[in-house]
Amino acid sequence: MAIPMRRTILARLLMTVVLLGGAISSFFLDWRTNHLLNPAWPPHARFHGALLLFFLAGVSATCIWLLWRRSAEPSVAFQVAALVSASFWTPFFYVTTLLPEANLWAGPAGARPRIAGVQFYPNVITAAFCLILTGVSYWLSPEKTAAER
Repeated sequence: MAIPMRRTILARLLMTVVLLGGAISSFFLDWRTNHLLNPAWPPHARFHGALLLFFLAGVSATCIWLLWRRSAEPSVAFQVAALVSASFWTPFFYVTTLLPEANLWAGPAGARPRIAGVQFYPNVITAAFCLILTGVSYWLSPEKTAAER
């Protein structure tokens, strides 16, 4: 197997892990009492939260299909998948600036994790990791064909 083909397969696998992992973990982490099943959440907020989970699952599945199907323009699939991934993960870094009433922490108020006394958010670390994997996958992805330039 040629090196470019190995790179493409590795890129597809990495992007699939990010997309599938994000969709599955979002259901696992958000369909609980600290999110969608939280009695303090208004019913319409729960509706929008659940809608987002199903939308993420649908677009992630679509991107995975694009990545693995035969195509004359495989780089387009990577561009779409990378944009979808980035559109989901980058808001972790700015949404609380745009909506100051929002909070990155879903646990009890006084239980935010700390490392060496510095507060951190596990979901932001996860988002950073997923964005790094997205970038690596895109970097490994196939070169554009003449028709795509």
